[in-house]
Amino acid sequence: MSQPTISIIGAGICGLTLGRCLLQRGVRAILYEKAPARPRNHYAITLQPSSYRPLLKALNIDETTFNSRVAVDAESGGAGAITTKAYGYRNLEPSSFRANRSAFEALLREGLDVRWEHALQDVEEAANGAGFTLKFANGTTATSDVVVDAEGPHSVIRVTFLPSIEPRILPYVAFNGKRKVSKDDFDTLYAELFAGGTVVQERQDRGVVLNLSIGSASSRDVSLNWIYSRPARGDDDALHNPGRSQAAAKSIPEEFFSEVAALSGGLSPGFRDVFDAERLRGERILHWLMRSVVVPQSELVSLAGRGVSLVGDAAHAEQIIGGGGANEAIEDGVSLADWIAEKGTGEIAKWYATRYPSWQEGQRASRECIAGIHGETEIEAKPTASLM
Repeated sequence: MSQPTISIIGAGICGLTLGRCLLQRGVRAILYEKAPARPRNHYAITLQPSSYRPLLKALNIDETTFNSRVAVDAESGGAGAITTKAYGYRNLEPSSFRANRSAFEALLREGLDVRWEHALQDVEEAANGAGFTLKFANGTTATSDVVVDAEGPHSVIRVTFLPSIEPRILPYVAFNGKRKVSKDDFDTLYAELFAGGTVVQERQDRGVVLNLSIGSASSRDVSLNWIYSRPARGDDDALHNPGRSQAAAKSIPEEFFSEVAALSGGLSPGFRDVFDAERLRGERILHWLMRSVVVPQSELVSLAGRGVSLVGDAAHAEQIIGGGGANEAIEDGVSLADWIAEKGTGEIAKWYATRYPSWQEGQRASRECIAGIHGETEIEAKPTASLM
């Protein structure tokens, strides 16, 4: 009996983990990714050993080598050290470390069939229920027996099959950017601040939190990622726009620069250098929305019975700051690959019962975490006005 064709939508952490683990078990899949062949995911993520260790077998790699391949400062001899828990990320374990997402995804991609620049536009179910036709924005089509949606919170498949399930936006302001500095400048301005670690933060008045992390480091230069975040301040907060379109993420209100300028006098030297309002005006900044969604288990089971499965952020997105999305994505990929290899694609609907409690706990813990980071009690999320 021939193996059913499996299409994975999205070549992020979840999709790549699933594809790589399936490949290790002798099951091939094709991944379709909307990004170009060199995606720009050069920021850092926190990897927990309870999540990444089960993946090492599929990668055919030991833990020391894995760390040396993906740690943010591996090129300069570091190991992605996290020296303090005060910066707020939840569930830190011994051997947790900071990884460069681009390096991690490159390692996962080895040996996989990834079709780049394939933005899914539509998916049509065959009239007899035997398979699907995938239509992409580049004009190509593909057929598949089984579709696994790992596209993330902006999932086209979820919008198509479950249009009533909308992400909710948590009431927090968040802006993100990056700065590359020479190794000499890093040693002069930042080395003491990081104190051998790779991530630090400062909390200011009114719940403002400034986060600096090393995205990559070499003997020549260091790429720094920064986050400016705080709780939203009512419905007229100029920096909180939960209904903005995805395209508007690069539109930065003037009020942001005014807020940053008002902080500058009280910052330590390293933070003061990054959060210089005038310098920030000339840099690329993104306005993040803290999206949260968990699709009801009954809907997931029903879809899986038809041959469409949602995983990762497509099924249970957590907000970026303080969340555990990357680790949950790894666990989803490893677990689903094992399930398919052992039970086949026809039994995926039953897989959800094994993972859903973890997703529910992740939602609770991530909201509690982001509130704690900002010195708040947990605040109820609001429905987003748009899925864009």
